[in-house]
Amino acid sequence: AIACGLTLCMEMQTVSAAASTALLPRGRWVPWPLPTWASPPSQPSVASSAGSSERRPRTPSPAALKRAALCCLVGGSLPWSSEAISKTIDAPHQDALWTFLEYDMGLDPGSTIEIDMYNDRPANNTYVMVLTHEQWVDWRRVEPTTLPGSGGDASGGGLNSYLVSYWRGTLKHHLKARFKVVAPTKDRYHIGILNAQQQILKLHGTLSMVNPGGHELPLQEELIPNVLFVTSGLFLLSCLIYVCYIFVFMRRRDRTGMHAVMASALFLKGVVLLFWLGDCWMVAKYGTTSSWSQVGWQLLEKVQTILELMMFLLIALGWKFLRADLNRTEVRFACGISLVSFYLGVFEVACTTQSTCGSYQLSRYILHSLCYLVVIVAMNFNMQLVYQQIAEAPASLDSGKLYRKYHAYKGFRWIFLAFIIAPTVELFLKVTVMPWDAHWLYVLVQQLRTWAIYISIIVTFSALPHPSPLRVFDLTRDVALSDDEADEDVPEGVLEDGEPLAE
Repeated sequence: AIACGLTLCMEMQTVSAAASTALLPRGRWVPWPLPTWASPPSQPSVASSAGSSERRPRTPSPAALKRAALCCLVGGSLPWSSEAISKTIDAPHQDALWTFLEYDMGLDPGSTIEIDMYNDRPANNTYVMVLTHEQWVDWRRVEPTTLPGSGGDASGGGLNSYLVSYWRGTLKHHLKARFKVVAPTKDRYHIGILNAQQQILKLHGTLSMVNPGGHELPLQEELIPNVLFVTSGLFLLSCLIYVCYIFVFMRRRDRTGMHAVMASALFLKGVVLLFWLGDCWMVAKYGTTSSWSQVGWQLLEKVQTILELMMFLLIALGWKFLRADLNRTEVRFACGISLVSFYLGVFEVACTTQSTCGSYQLSRYILHSLCYLVVIVAMNFNMQLVYQQIAEAPASLDSGKLYRKYHAYKGFRWIFLAFIIAPTVELFLKVTVMPWDAHWLYVLVQQLRTWAIYISIIVTFSALPHPSPLRVFDLTRDVALSDDEADEDVPEGVLEDGEPLAE
């Protein structure tokens, strides 16, 4: 069951990494070709040059459509950071058919959209388009019509740009527009540039979307600051209670470095959520976020995941619970995993291109999956070792302590299984059950799940490394005492059955 959960986790993380390379990341611009208009596998598209005059029409690819739909579905459910609604756009030269400026923004009726876009490489049939989510879904089902060229060439006129949209504006040199959203209900909107003739464009400008009342966060994220405030307080309060328990109720010889690691995991998780909360408040107030704020909490989050990983690894290896020290190989492995994971995390946060970010993210996921496998092997090995000691030991108080350790690691195995498969279950609930504007609920479920796992580990190993024996093993002590008392009551020269000894 644990191996199955690990496999599901690795598959989910791989898909998530692929989705993050295709979707629009928070506060960052990236071109995205329209999925249904991708080139077929047999005829890969060739990047056009400035002097090219003949172009092949692009036909829809079912495989590309399925991949793009999966990326939209999975990527939209990832626990990203707060979206900066007001942003500055500076795109490189590109000739993509469709380029996203903003993806999946929840807006209320009466919201204000401001667009100020420049094109340094003027081109005909280029439009800035605002789509509702339903229109975007319909776009993925439409096969665009190829228009004839001026000389009658069937492939020289580009693709049909007359697609249904909420709003569109022609972008040749410069487009500046400001309008309000008129709709009966709240909805998700996508903003992008349609380059029907796929000419090389050089785009730059600004984009702003504000909900009524000056609310800068999308509808999906309006309640996320409240969630982060509550959950960060929950983690920090739990850490405070646990530290008080360690210093007040635990004996000095029972306090170990492993307890410090578990307390640090709680504390650092609460600090990460506080930094994330500050980033959300900045976006909600100013409509954008600073680089140091976003990068700061993301780097701290990488450190926290490493500490979480080391907590699982050290418990599985039995450090302080089954043995006092680790051997040199285990120490080197733990340090190596931590350093490489931190290295990949730093470059993942600091990268500037989506392909590079996806490579670092996928490499980090693979590294952590390898460490999960080591945790599973070490955990089962130590459980077997303790079980063998129980089988060989006589019925005594020491055997009762071994039973306590065995039960603790048996519970840890189920906790780790829940930790592995929880992201898959949460993603399934996000896609199938939760409404689109309840991203705050998804974040809340994630944080409560993490808190429950941490608390379960603390409770499971609260009695270690010197547990009290099981109550049934107190009988061995009582029997031994009664035997000693019986021996003392028998007078010298008399057998146990009362018969006198023969001379």
